[in-house]
Amino acid sequence: MSVNKLRGTVQLDPTRRSYLRLAEPSDGPLIYRLRSDPRLSRFLNAPPTSVPEQISWLTRYKDDEAAGKQYYFIIVSAEQDRGTVRMYDFRTINGLRSFCWGSWIIEPPPVIGLASYSALAVCELGFGHLGFEHAHFDVRRENENVVAFHLRSGAEIIDENEQDYFFHFSRSAYDAFKVAQRQTIERHCAQQRAS
Repeated sequence: MSVNKLRGTVQLDPTRRSYLRLAEPSDGPLIYRLRSDPRLSRFLNAPPTSVPEQISWLTRYKDDEAAGKQYYFIIVSAEQDRGTVRMYDFRTINGLRSFCWGSWIIEPPPVIGLASYSALAVCELGFGHLGFEHAHFDVRRENENVVAFHLRSGAEIIDENEQDYFFHFSRSAYDAFKVAQRQTIERHCAQQRAS
């Protein structure tokens, strides 16, 4: 799964008002700031201890990106870097090629439809461009808004422990969610054109 399959997709098209772009080591300060903000990262794994450590991680990550092992994106909206999302842990589950997505952070203030847009964009990359048949991810139990978002999207909780819910998300659930979110995405795009 080469990164070249992603280049040139609508989701990574910088001429659009909202899009994803592949993270670079130069994004270390941005990612460190987002992951160190207690309001944004309280449900994520601990961040690196410094900006240089984050840059070092991103430098190593680029080897995985080149090998098609994982992808780390910056969410861009209205020409501003607004957050992050990652695709990783590519594996087979019940005979289906599956990807995990997470490290999903969107910085305030809220932008109408940006959460749905970024979720749909990463899923379109996974299902539409990389040929995955399934997605899996975990969410902290206390992260009630994100748990509710995923349940509304059609994801199913298949297991849990004291800390996390474990979700599976099918291609058919993604297709239905995309149709259900059409108006939200249209409002998001219209807002972007007006700004």
